[in-house]
Amino acid sequence: MMVSRQGIQRMLASLAVSHSQTAAAAGLESLAAEAGELFAMPGVFAGRVAPADKHVRAAWIETLAGEIRGKWARERLVFKTSGSTGVPGACVQDVALLFQEARFLAGLFRGTTRVVSLVPAHHIYGFLFTVLLPELLGVPVADLDALSLGSLPGTLEPGDVVVGFPLLWKKSGELGTVYPPGITGVTSTGPCPTDVVQQAVTSGLARMAEIHGSTETGGLGYRFSPLEPYRLMDHWISSPQGGALRRVSPSGGPPVAFALPDELAWEGERLYRPAGRKDKAVQIAGVNVYPERVRRVLLGHPLVADAVVRPMSLAEGDRLKAFIVARDPCFEEQAVIRELRGYVSATLIPPEIPRSFTFGPALPRGPLGKDADWDISGHGTTNGELP
Repeated sequence: MMVSRQGIQRMLASLAVSHSQTAAAAGLESLAAEAGELFAMPGVFAGRVAPADKHVRAAWIETLAGEIRGKWARERLVFKTSGSTGVPGACVQDVALLFQEARFLAGLFRGTTRVVSLVPAHHIYGFLFTVLLPELLGVPVADLDALSLGSLPGTLEPGDVVVGFPLLWKKSGELGTVYPPGITGVTSTGPCPTDVVQQAVTSGLARMAEIHGSTETGGLGYRFSPLEPYRLMDHWISSPQGGALRRVSPSGGPPVAFALPDELAWEGERLYRPAGRKDKAVQIAGVNVYPERVRRVLLGHPLVADAVVRPMSLAEGDRLKAFIVARDPCFEEQAVIRELRGYVSATLIPPEIPRSFTFGPALPRGPLGKDADWDISGHGTTNGELP
C-alpha cells in the first residue's frame, strides 16, 4: 500500500494553496515544515523556504514529493482538526486504515470515470476522495477552484464524481447550476441541508452521496438520500447498545475500538442517524466551531454583560448568531457592533465570528426558564448584521 508520487504532489500543492491565505513570507517558510508534519516526519524539512515564484515553486513541490516518497515510512499521516480552542490539532491516521476505507469507496463508486475535486487534498476527506479513490479506480482527477462554480456544468462529463462540501453545494444551487446527465455528487465535513441535496438532484445530479465521519475516525457511514439513515461502511462493527464502534483490522488482527465524536441514534444493526456532537461542536463552513468558546470570548469584552451564541437556523443562514446583553442600557448599536467585531476578529477564526448580533435586556428564555432561540429579524430586539 503506497501513495503515488503524483498523489503526494497533489497533497503538497493543496497545502501550498492553503498558505496563500497567510502572509507570504510566513507561508513560504512554513510550507516545507508543515509538509514534513503531514507525512509524520517532523523537522525533516524544517528550514527550507519555498520559492516565491509559483512556477518555480511547482517544480520545487515536485522535487519535495519525490523526497517524501523516498524517506516516508508510509505508515502514518497527520491531519489537522479544529480543537476546542479553535486552533487546529494533530490527528494521526494509520495509512493502512485509510486504504481500507478507500477500497470500500472504490466499490461504492464503481463506474466512475473521473473525480472532480473542489476540496483540499491535504485534509482527510480530500485525501480519501481525491488521492486514494482515483488511484484505486485508475481514473484522472480534475481540480477546480470554488470560485469556478459558475462554470462547473460546462466542465462535467457523464461518469464524473464531484467532491464538495455543504456550503459549496448550497452556493451552486444559488447560482442555478444545472447538471448534465450521469453526474454523482459527494458531500461531507458537516450536515448538508435536505433542501440543498434535493435541489441538486432536481437540477440534474444523478445522486448525492453524503459521507458521515470525522478526522479522528475517517468515514463511518454513507447514504444516497437525505431522508434515509446512514449505513455503516463495511469495515465498521456496529454497537447499537452504545459505546465505541469497532473497526475491522486490515491486517487480520482483532477489531480496534474507536471513540466517536458524535452521538448516534440507531435504527437497526447497521443504520443510524447522527444525534449531535459529544464535544458540543457545530460545523460552520466545514470547520468545527464551539459556540461556548465564542461566548467566553464575547464575555471578555467590558461592553458585554451576558451573551449566548448558537448556530443560525436553516432559514436564517449557515453561520453563528449572538445575543448580547449590553452593560450600558444606553448603548449605540452600530458602535457596539463595530467594537465587538474588531474585538472578536483578533481572537477568533472567520467561521467562529457571529454573522448576526441581536441585543436585548436579558437572554432569551422559554416558559420553564430554559435557554430559548431568538428571531434575528429584529422583532422586539435590536439586531445588527455583520457583513
